[in-house]
Amino acid sequence: MSESAFAQLSSQVDMLSYTERVMLLDKIVNTLRTPFTTVVRKNETDFEAAFGLWKDRDISVEAIRQKAWRR
Repeated sequence: MSESAFAQLSSQVDMLSYTERVMLLDKIVNTLRTPFTTVVRKNETDFEAAFGLWKDRDISVEAIRQKAWRR
């Protein structure tokens, strides 16, 4: 936040009554305490299927280095 925006916000808060300041602070705190949701993967087979992408391919360190240094 730029200093001018902060100064403007600060001056607006200064004009609030004590009750309004408490209500504003309460809204801010409640916003910060909003519970978050986590995504749980139900199908692990999608992840395991990715291992098949490298089947029958040489992915050794030496093979990767040779391909990289050819450029």
